[in-house]
Amino acid sequence: MPSIENGLKENIENIKNTFHHTSDLVVRNIKVGFKGSVDMAVIYLDGIIDLDLIQEHVVKPLLEPFKTVGSKESFFDQIMERIIESADVKTTTHYKELTDAIVQGSTILLMDEYQKGIIIPSPKWAERSIEATLGERTARGPQIGLTEKMKTNINLIRSSLKTPHLCVDSLEIGTVSPTSISILYIEGIVDKGILKEVKKRLDSLTIKYVLSERVLEDVLEGKPRSIFPRIRHSERIDGVVSSLFEGRVAVIVDGYPFAILTPALFVEFLQAPDEYHIPLGRLTSRAMRLFAFYIGVYLPAVYIAIANFHKDDLPKKISEAIISKDELLPTFWEIVILIFLIRILVDVSFRLPQTAVILVSLIGTIVIGETAVTAKLIHPVSLIVIGITTLSSFLGANRGLVVVDNTLRIIFLLIANFFGFTGLIIATTLQIIYMVSLKSVGVPYLSPLIPFKMEELKDTLYRGDLQKLTNSKHTYTEDNN
Repeated sequence: MPSIENGLKENIENIKNTFHHTSDLVVRNIKVGFKGSVDMAVIYLDGIIDLDLIQEHVVKPLLEPFKTVGSKESFFDQIMERIIESADVKTTTHYKELTDAIVQGSTILLMDEYQKGIIIPSPKWAERSIEATLGERTARGPQIGLTEKMKTNINLIRSSLKTPHLCVDSLEIGTVSPTSISILYIEGIVDKGILKEVKKRLDSLTIKYVLSERVLEDVLEGKPRSIFPRIRHSERIDGVVSSLFEGRVAVIVDGYPFAILTPALFVEFLQAPDEYHIPLGRLTSRAMRLFAFYIGVYLPAVYIAIANFHKDDLPKKISEAIISKDELLPTFWEIVILIFLIRILVDVSFRLPQTAVILVSLIGTIVIGETAVTAKLIHPVSLIVIGITTLSSFLGANRGLVVVDNTLRIIFLLIANFFGFTGLIIATTLQIIYMVSLKSVGVPYLSPLIPFKMEELKDTLYRGDLQKLTNSKHTYTEDNN
């Protein structure tokens, strides 16, 4: 790593060349010391630092005359220890540390004939105010959500988790544009094996820059890749805090308003934050979500299997009522086209301006619903089946199961079309075997159901007594092989 030069002009020129003479790089030359005996430069990027802080606590004290005669300290140490009025001051002899500090919103001080620089953290990043969470809304409980600033998020978490055992390990990822990452855990509660594995996987990541937090999620999930999510997001403060108390590890990426929680088990995607704030739904809420997940995956496939292989097994009146007869398209293609059109509507509703969403919904209702049925292009029951399927899949969308729903729905639909219920039973068995083989940071994905752990069932398919949940210790079955 190159060292800082002895001459001030050389150092300034090197920094300007590194930043390609960008116009927002500010170099303020000043003379300090007794009768202005020493040349110094204050260097920073305009627009990302707190100018008032630098003016009042750095520049102003430096411009006041002071003597160095008779002092045993070097002039550099006097500047560090007596003049600069900042709580956080660092020094470095490495040139790259200077440039990295500048892009991170710090102000640096360089002196002529000194091969050291002073770094004063002074960032003032633009950020939105703290708002209620949008993706994990609840009727009761805390409403504050995470923001894009990592330090603000850690501040919010510490405000809810007041213990000296909360540890924050920081690192930077990105060789060209470093991004700050924080690993949060509670010492004494965190599973040491999980923490070690998380750090190992993050340390193995070598990329130029962090374009999306998804790259961190991929490395935390590990290989082989899977449609089943093995990490979990949360933008709620209480969600992060409760996960830390359960021995999990939280990863916060600067610039993203989510915390990545690991390990993530399948049963957790059936849970919701408000279950811990209301007395109702301790069993029925999660059972309903599990049932909705199965409906979203299997309902179109079951309908196709009945239409293709078991139409004659039904009473004639029921068969004529639910199976396509006079419609233009076969039942299978009705379902496929409806799934495709619904997917288009959902995608469009997220991409268009809010003012156009109502119009799109109206057009979709007329085209897909009334017109298609009236023209006998689509059977009404097919429309009902896809409507129920879509609503059921939305129930788990914000929990991270939407990709699983959509993928398995298509797979089982194709299997049912060619092999009927026999194919569905075989495919479901293979799916369960596959899920048993999955692991989240070394923890079996279907734990604590497979392998079975009786003591961990208190917060799986039902929500147990809150006092017992709060005081109980969570353990994970690990298998890193």
